[in-house]
Amino acid sequence: MQRTTKLAVAMAILLGFAGTPQVAAQVTKKIYAQTLVDETLARHKEVVIMAMHVTPPGKTENVIIASNIGRIGKKADEDDLRVINTGKPNLEVNTKGDHFEVELVMQDQSGKTIGAVGIVFMNEKGKEAEFQKKAEQIRDEMKAKTPTIDKLFEAAP
Repeated sequence: MQRTTKLAVAMAILLGFAGTPQVAAQVTKKIYAQTLVDETLARHKEVVIMAMHVTPPGKTENVIIASNIGRIGKKADEDDLRVINTGKPNLEVNTKGDHFEVELVMQDQSGKTIGAVGIVFMNEKGKEAEFQKKAEQIRDEMKAKTPTIDKLFEAAP
């Protein structure tokens, strides 16, 4: 009887936490954007991190909607917004020096800007132009699979 009571209390506590934003965000359904990121990473083993920054339809804030490092819902920073607003890439070595990030404007198949995608490689000095070219190729592959922004938010198959 005592074991059953402890289990019931533990379950009640866990269910109580399910309503908090952090847990609720973790149990949301997988969307097409996440499938696209996952499939792209599977094809491109040289990419170590990928994050898609998009303003969801009906919302006003640009956030991460898909990535392989979590952070879903994280608001876009100044660099992300600059890429989206200017169309110019952001090329950056992280503070540790081991990663090289290429952040590029993301478009749908019609060429409409819908956000930005950050594509990160293990840093190798002198390969910046190669990384940028590879990131552009990857971004273009994703564009070909993105008919509209709405498609990114559809439930994953």
